[in-house]
Amino acid sequence: MKYLISSQRSRALVGIGILAISIGLISKKLINYPAGGCMKGTQELTFNI
Repeated sequence: MKYLISSQRSRALVGIGILAISIGLISKKLINYPAGGCMKGTQELTFNI
């Protein structure tokens, strides 16, 4: 276990992982998606073939 902590490569990977998780949590709080979806009201799609 001491080897994993002392290794510079493993410390860099752990740091990148923590950074990625924190960016994901911050972006989840900042970006609000509409609860009802992207279509407003009831719309019907028809395809002309």
